[in-house]
Amino acid sequence: MSLAADVHFEPVAITDVFQTMEASKSWYDKVHLATGAGRNLYLSQTLKGNSVSGIVARQATDPEPGNCITVTLKTQATFYQPAPFYTAQNFLIFRHPEMDVHSGLVLVTCMRQALRKFSWGYGVSMGRLRRTRIMVPATLDSSGLARADWDEMRKMGTRMVTEASQNIMLKNPGVDASQTPPSLNFAPVLLPDVLDSMGSSKAWFDRSKMTREGDAIYPFVSRTRRANGIDGFFPRQATKDPEPEGAITLGLDTQTLGFQTVPFYTSQNIQVMRHAELDEFTAPVLMTLISAQMGKFSWGGNGATLGRLKRTRIMVPVMCAADGPQKVDWGGIRQYGKWLQARVQAQVRI
Repeated sequence: MSLAADVHFEPVAITDVFQTMEASKSWYDKVHLATGAGRNLYLSQTLKGNSVSGIVARQATDPEPGNCITVTLKTQATFYQPAPFYTAQNFLIFRHPEMDVHSGLVLVTCMRQALRKFSWGYGVSMGRLRRTRIMVPATLDSSGLARADWDEMRKMGTRMVTEASQNIMLKNPGVDASQTPPSLNFAPVLLPDVLDSMGSSKAWFDRSKMTREGDAIYPFVSRTRRANGIDGFFPRQATKDPEPEGAITLGLDTQTLGFQTVPFYTSQNIQVMRHAELDEFTAPVLMTLISAQMGKFSWGGNGATLGRLKRTRIMVPVMCAADGPQKVDWGGIRQYGKWLQARVQAQVRI
């Protein structure tokens, strides 16, 4: 049965659905953003990733509060924003005191359907939106006028999230469909605050100058994108001990990541990241989160240097400690890694 089968929908003016609809007061051209360590989301006109194109420092003005819906005038990108943010130009922000993550997701779906009538040539404007009606769960008042039904939207959104989680598991035979992804709270955290240590490899060699006498049992990690970064095997070298196992490696030039489970040697420009909690479950999750931020670096003058990496924040699961600030939720990361591994194993029928 469709989630909307027992829900009554009516066309309601968008101005009657939301309490406020106004342009972002916290917009900045990206080139004019203040630099520095940041933990604030920056939204652009992109249609991907909830419109988030980076994490930036606090600016001269306060960020827009979360729990709202954003619409870009040029691209009609429509997303629910749970956390505070800054924006590029041409953002409209929709708010209502009854909105939460569940009703917000329902309204995003309703609004996207209504905004399909706009195009890049005949785009969204404040005036056109004020004349737009959207089909939403609604009730009729005593005079027969349709009113947005926030209680029903909240219930519908909750059912949508539950069913989506179950469908993910149903697509993977062999996994209990009642198992859902762990519910985690993500927040931007500086990379050095996530890890115990990060720095250049102390076991790097020019590959052509390495001795080949002896048993070739140590992986040689280079900047290749293949095979976990491993570019051959070598015997123990007399001049340097190998790097200990249990580390994430990052090739600066190519932004390639790998998790090394045995002692290894490296080529130049390999960063080694360590934490006592890194294992087969947590490392792949952390590598994915780091990789998501590597897109802002390039092969040119804005490449991934150690200094830039130390100023980079990644979105990681966190928990709030009773006696202090939020901490990285390594237990949650491990739980999520195990859930992902179970999905993969079921999909390939291991």
